[in-house]
Amino acid sequence: MAASTRNFTAVVVGLGGLGLAWQLASKAVGEYWVPGPQAVALRLMSELSSGKLLLDVASTFQLLLAGTLLGASLGIGLACLLRLLPRADAALQPFITALMSVPKLGLVPLLVLWFGTGWAPKVMLVTLTVLFIVFSITYAGLVTVNAKLVMTARVFGATPLQVTKSIVLPSVLPFVFTGLEVALPWAVSAALVAEYLSAKVGIGHAIEHARQMSDSVGIYLGIVLATLLVLAFNGVLWALRRLCIKGQPQEF
Repeated sequence: MAASTRNFTAVVVGLGGLGLAWQLASKAVGEYWVPGPQAVALRLMSELSSGKLLLDVASTFQLLLAGTLLGASLGIGLACLLRLLPRADAALQPFITALMSVPKLGLVPLLVLWFGTGWAPKVMLVTLTVLFIVFSITYAGLVTVNAKLVMTARVFGATPLQVTKSIVLPSVLPFVFTGLEVALPWAVSAALVAEYLSAKVGIGHAIEHARQMSDSVGIYLGIVLATLLVLAFNGVLWALRRLCIKGQPQEF
C-alpha cells in the first residue's frame, strides 16, 4: 500500500472515530450539552444556504491571513536583523523575552482603547501572536546555521547571495514553517477572541452571539469552523513546505 493511501486511510479512520466519540458523548450527556454531529451539520447547511456562514468564514479568514502574513514577515525580519547585528541582539534580547511573556489575548482591551473597534486592533492582536512565535523559532534556526560551512563557502569565493541561497535558506526554512505551524492555532484563537469583543461578523462573533442566546449548536458549529480553518491553513503550509524544501523526507 502506498504511503499516501495509508495516510488517507488513517485520516478517514481518525475522523470516523472522532465522529463516533462525538455521537456517543451527545447520547450520554444530552443534546443541549453536546449537540450531535447531525445537528451541527444541519445548522451548517442552513447557514450556508442563507449566506451567513460564508460571510463569517470570509471575515475570519481575511483577519487570520492578514495578521499571519504581517506577523510572520516581522518575526522573520527581526530574527534576521538581530543575527546580523550581534550588539543589537545582546541589547534587545532581554526586552524581547519580556514582551514574549506578556499574554497577547490580554492586550485586547488595550488595543481597542487605543485603536477603536475596527479592523486594526484585531489584525494587530493576530500579528503580535504570530510575530513572537515565528521570531523565536526562526532565530533558533539561524543559530543552527553551520558557521564553518559559511566561512568555507566564502573562502572559495561564494557571494553573500549564493551563501544565503545554498546554505542559510535550506537550514532555516524548516524552522520557519515549523514556526508558522505552531503559531497557526494561536493565531486562530487570537482572531476569535478579537471577534468576540469587537466585531459584528466573523466566526468569533457568531460563537459569542450563540453563547448569549444559549445556542449550544451554534457554539459547536463555530468550534468546528475554527478547526476546519486551522486544518485548511495547515494543508496550505504543508504544500508550501513540500514546494520550498526540496529533498526533505516527506514520509516516515
